[in-house]
Amino acid sequence: MEYVIGIDSGGTNYRVQAESLNGELLGNYVGASASHYTYPEEEIKIRINHHIDRCLASFGGKRGECRYLVCGTTGLDTEEDDTFLNQLYQNLDGFSCPVVVKNDAEIAHYTVIGGAGILVISGTGSIAFGVNRTGETGRVGGWAFSIMGEEGSGTWVDRKALRYLANCYDKVAKESLLADILKEKLGINTVKDLTDYSAYLMKHKNGKISLGKIVNYAAEKGDRNAAEILKLAAEETAKLADNMIHVLNMEQDPEIAVGIWGSNIVQSPILLEEFERLIKEKYPQTVIKRPMQEAVDGAARMARELCRSERIAMM
Repeated sequence: MEYVIGIDSGGTNYRVQAESLNGELLGNYVGASASHYTYPEEEIKIRINHHIDRCLASFGGKRGECRYLVCGTTGLDTEEDDTFLNQLYQNLDGFSCPVVVKNDAEIAHYTVIGGAGILVISGTGSIAFGVNRTGETGRVGGWAFSIMGEEGSGTWVDRKALRYLANCYDKVAKESLLADILKEKLGINTVKDLTDYSAYLMKHKNGKISLGKIVNYAAEKGDRNAAEILKLAAEETAKLADNMIHVLNMEQDPEIAVGIWGSNIVQSPILLEEFERLIKEKYPQTVIKRPMQEAVDGAARMARELCRSERIAMM
């Protein structure tokens, strides 16, 4: 049975989806991350092969019957990343089909936009990817928090919330509902508790729990401090979009498609509303597009379209 494979390799999960050449879902599997920034090469290979085999086993697929494989992956940021990941996937045992490996932001853009426009991702981290009307591509952001990156992201919101709590202890800010919930959920009752938690964050990229839901809850209950954090996050996210529009010279386009991706913005009505207001204030011709599919669906669709295009070219 001929089929294609789409892969979404993220920092938390690894998703594999197999579809027939006409788009019928054949099988899928969600496994643990296979990030090359986290695990050694041999462990990555073991995980990738295991996840693919579990997907194929769900419908009796054989590796040699795959006609195209597209993988969108986190951590494809440099030429070295590109070389390593392409060699890894090109040399998977049993596959003789074409293999395409792209940054996950590009796959997300394809999934939401599917043509000219930009996509802003605000999840744990943040990045913008765009394609203009001439086909030129570009990306802005995606830099580590240690060099003031991840603007407006979930990680950024976490740090802002903790900074607000620190300001409360300094008596620079007044305690509100947000402070009460942060203390309760994180078990922070003293300055030392907050200092210890800060030391933990120095060793780990993310905290013990995501604070985004807490900030959103407090904001929806009328907490001005929480609402201000989300509005500042929206400003940072809008800057990413604005910078991407400038990089690709799209300011005068009659219509600018701006897609959003990532739980930090998609699941925050306050952040999303402010982002949309800011971007449309500067570019009234903006059309906001929300995700209707998962990234793995987009990767599989890209695999089908590439397969179809190559077959047509060979006729």
